[in-house]
Amino acid sequence: MSLTHRLPRVLRLAARAAALAAFALLSASCELLFMPAPSPSPQAIFDEVWTFADTHYSFFELKGVDWAEARARYRRLVRHDMDEFELFDLLADMLYELEDGHVNLRSPFNRSRYWQWYLDYPPNFDPVLLEREYYRGAQEYAGPLVLLDFEDDNIGYARYASFAQTVAAEDLDYLFSRFADRDGIIFDVRSNGGGSTANAYRIAGRLVDGRTVRGYQVYKNGPGHEDFTDPQVATISAPSDAVRWRKPFVVLTNRSSYSATNLFVALVKGLDGVTIVGDATGGGGGIPASTELSNGWLLRVSAHRFFTADGLNVELGIDPDLKVDMLETDAADGRDTIIEAALDHIRG
Repeated sequence: MSLTHRLPRVLRLAARAAALAAFALLSASCELLFMPAPSPSPQAIFDEVWTFADTHYSFFELKGVDWAEARARYRRLVRHDMDEFELFDLLADMLYELEDGHVNLRSPFNRSRYWQWYLDYPPNFDPVLLEREYYRGAQEYAGPLVLLDFEDDNIGYARYASFAQTVAAEDLDYLFSRFADRDGIIFDVRSNGGGSTANAYRIAGRLVDGRTVRGYQVYKNGPGHEDFTDPQVATISAPSDAVRWRKPFVVLTNRSSYSATNLFVALVKGLDGVTIVGDATGGGGGIPASTELSNGWLLRVSAHRFFTADGLNVELGIDPDLKVDMLETDAADGRDTIIEAALDHIRG
């Protein structure tokens, strides 16, 4: 039996109280040893953002951005007593100068992004017009694809709203089998803001017979603005048993066709039977690299370049083969000018 248990009850209670008090004191002193580190200063956060972009961003030369000059101009505005909202806005303004929709700063209260890559252009897409004047309840669905049969014109139509929605092999098999006896397919990716590049390669592969080189890409791999990997060939292909398409394939685009959608257009433009109709795509040709700042905010910047087979850097967008803008007079008559141009093109 311990010494404590041999003491009278009153003394045992007193001993326990003393032990608890000592433990509380020890706990309090231990907590002092593990106090959280001081929050990083606004200057430190600024330097983290500028340095990560300086090391990883891939389009300084293409866009003519003097990043060192931007640092000097914005850093003098950083104050030690500025709050997190002021700091966020200042950093967002600096990042905005990269003119890149893939450059984002995220905090619990805001997200920065450059929007002018499409805001300065006509929308060239009206989902209400499409639904009320074209679908009219007659559309079909194959996974994320919305299908419409222009039976009178012997032409099929498919709308793909987001590359973030996975297109499975069976969806593509159904699409091309469903319209196998049609003279052509209109593939509408207007206002598709991107998503998974895997979907872009998967769809594009159905338009060729075998492994086909469509461009090349490089990835940032060093601190210098021109430090990149050796070029890696970008190819498309499909499984040997996949349903393929060899008739006219018209892709509809506008400036809100961005990122993975922009890549898809780069992969298919120039293929036999493929025609791009509408407005230039919005660009977004750099796969992003991301980091978490020491204050918990998230930063991402483009850290990759994609070039078409003829050497075009697709970051700034891809011109259509047939430039068409939607007309208000057509819309008033219930007509989508770009769809009608695609129908006319396939009719020949």
